Amino acid sequence: MFALSFAPFAMTLALSAPALAQIAPPPPVDLGAAPAQDESAVVAELTIMAKPPGPAVWLVEKDGAKLYILGSAPPLPHQLKWSSPRLNKALDKASLVLVPPEAAVGVTQVAGFVLKFGAGLRQPLGKALEGQLPPDLKARFVESRTQARKGAGEYKNWKPAVAGFLLLSDFRQAAGLSEAKPVSTIERMAKARKLKVKAVGQYRMSAVTAIAGKLSPEDQLYCLRVALDEVAYDGAHSTTIGRDWAEGDLASVRARYRASAAQRCLTHVPGGAALLEKGLVQTTEAMTEALKRPGVTVAVVDLGFLLPADGVLDRLKAQGATITSPVE
Repeated sequence: MFALSFAPFAMTLALSAPALAQIAPPPPVDLGAAPAQDESAVVAELTIMAKPPGPAVWLVEKDGAKLYILGSAPPLPHQLKWSSPRLNKALDKASLVLVPPEAAVGVTQVAGFVLKFGAGLRQPLGKALEGQLPPDLKARFVESRTQARKGAGEYKNWKPAVAGFLLLSDFRQAAGLSEAKPVSTIERMAKARKLKVKAVGQYRMSAVTAIAGKLSPEDQLYCLRVALDEVAYDGAHSTTIGRDWAEGDLASVRARYRASAAQRCLTHVPGGAALLEKGLVQTTEAMTEALKRPGVTVAVVDLGFLLPADGVLDRLKAQGATITSPVE
């Protein structure tokens, strides 16, 4: 549910991009689908018999304003080819494109991050990550980092939770999956039309890292396990992740995306649920403001904020907006 796939944990990555075919897929892992009663009422209502081509798009209307919302589901394959006539037509009419929050990170903030949070996120002096892991978890970690073509030294100084999400991003990059897509693609489409692009806000790395630095040893291992679960799931489904999203197959996307490792980790630890709610509120407020401006706005919103009950779409409807699935 947390946008950008837990990007704050991955800000220091040094990534490579080999071909997917060179990576042996790990054994399948079923992340489990959320219960039906926990699904957005709006999403459940808008079942289209003749599904239009392309990813899921919702049209939100209020007081004459129109807001087209494209549901994003990173990571997507770097080489994914997809098209959406609905999105193209919406962009042709739009004057503003809203994208997910940006990370508030600059050069000086990176230095401050290391100085302020390093002690809480790094292994004690003289300790190395893999030597502190239970045997079964160590075996899984070594297998996953081998598939990502990374050595033990890449992660040895990090505590388990941080190491897990760094490895998840490394694995995705090596597998040809991009955590920046589809937002980067939409931004290029908007730029080609000379449209204004605006992030719905910023999130501070310190909010996440402060939580991560206070995790108990048990919570550290839990977050590492769910990150490794997602490594295994992404590896086993890397050829269908993009296709499901590009074809608007919400059922398949929901099965993996509603239970992301970032969401499960954050909701498991003190302060995490509040942080997720803050992101949901921030996104909803940005959509509400867009509906106060005349004309057409296009927004890219993480599906983790759209699919659950009381998500962005449900909240917009509760505010009096009309929501449909455009077929034009």
